[in-house]
Amino acid sequence: MQNKNNIKNDKNYYSFSDYVKNKFQAKVGKISIDTNFGCAHKINEGGCRFCNLNSYKPPYIAKEDINNQWINGVKNYRGRYQKFYAYFQLGTPLSSLASKESLKYADNLVHFDDCVGLMFGARSDMLEDDVLKKLNDLSESSGKEIWLEMGLQSSNDETSKFINRGHNYNSFAEMVNHIKNNYNNIIICTHIIFGLPKKINNNSIELESRDDMMKTVKDASSLKIDAVKFHQLDIVKDSYFESIYKKYDFPVLDEDFYIELMTDAVSFTRSDIIISRLMGDSLGDSLIAPKWKKSKSEIINLITKKMKEKNIVQGINFMHNTFLSS
Repeated sequence: MQNKNNIKNDKNYYSFSDYVKNKFQAKVGKISIDTNFGCAHKINEGGCRFCNLNSYKPPYIAKEDINNQWINGVKNYRGRYQKFYAYFQLGTPLSSLASKESLKYADNLVHFDDCVGLMFGARSDMLEDDVLKKLNDLSESSGKEIWLEMGLQSSNDETSKFINRGHNYNSFAEMVNHIKNNYNNIIICTHIIFGLPKKINNNSIELESRDDMMKTVKDASSLKIDAVKFHQLDIVKDSYFESIYKKYDFPVLDEDFYIELMTDAVSFTRSDIIISRLMGDSLGDSLIAPKWKKSKSEIINLITKKMKEKNIVQGINFMHNTFLSS
C-alpha cells in the first residue's frame, strides 16, 4: 500500500510503526506518564462507564515522580525501541485541574535527547485555548511532536449518553476543527471503541449495530484528524460496566467478529490517517470479558490476512462512500 504521505508498506494500511520508522528512522515506543491528578470527568460527572484507570496503568510508573517514570520506562523498553514518546496517558492531564503541572513536566521531558514528542490523553470538552497555544508553541520551539489522544468512542449520541461520555459528536467535531484551524503543530489521534452498549431493553443490553460502528469510522474520517486508535470494549474490574455485566445479559464481541469488523473499519478509514492501534488490551487481571483465545499479535495478523484475502486497502470504501455522497 502507498498512502498520501508516500509511505509504502505491505500491510494494506498506514500503521503507526510505519509512520515513525519513516519519520525518525528508528523504532519508537511510548513511555506512560502519570501526573496523578486522576480523571476530571470522573470527579465532576462520574466518569465514562467503561473505564477503570488502573486497568491501563503500567507497573513501572507506580509511586514514582515524573522523571523516574520516564527513566524506568526507557530502561524497561530500551531493548525494543531506540526513541520514545512521553505519553501522558492516564486521566485528564490537560484539564483545568492538571494542565499547569502537566505543561511544566512536558517542558522538561521534551528536551530529553531520546524523546521525539509528547502525547496527552485529552477530552474535547476540557481543552482551553491557552493550553493549546502553549502546546503548539512548545512543538515549534522544541521541534518535537505534540499529540492529543482525543477520545470520541462513538459518534452515536445515544451511545455517548449511555456510556456517560460527557459530550456529543458535534462538540467533538467542533473542537477538532478549532484545533486544526488555529494550532497547526498539534497532531490529533481519535479513539474509537467497538462493541459499546447504547441502551437496556428489558433484561438485555443492546449494543451498537455494525452500521452504528461503521458510521463512527466514517464520521471520524470526515474530520481533520491525523490518526486513529481502534479498541474493542473490555469489561474491566471496578468499572460501572462490571456491575451491569453481572446484572444483565450483556453481550461482548467475539474475536472472529472483531476480525471481520476491523477489515471493514480500515476500509472506511481515510487513507492518510495513521492507524495507531487495531485493538486494545487491558493490563493484568483487570479483564473480565471478552477473554479471547487468540493473542493480540495473532488477531492483528488475522486482520491483515483477511484484508489481503478480500483485496481491502485502507480508505477504499471511504473514497467510494465520498464519491457516492458528492
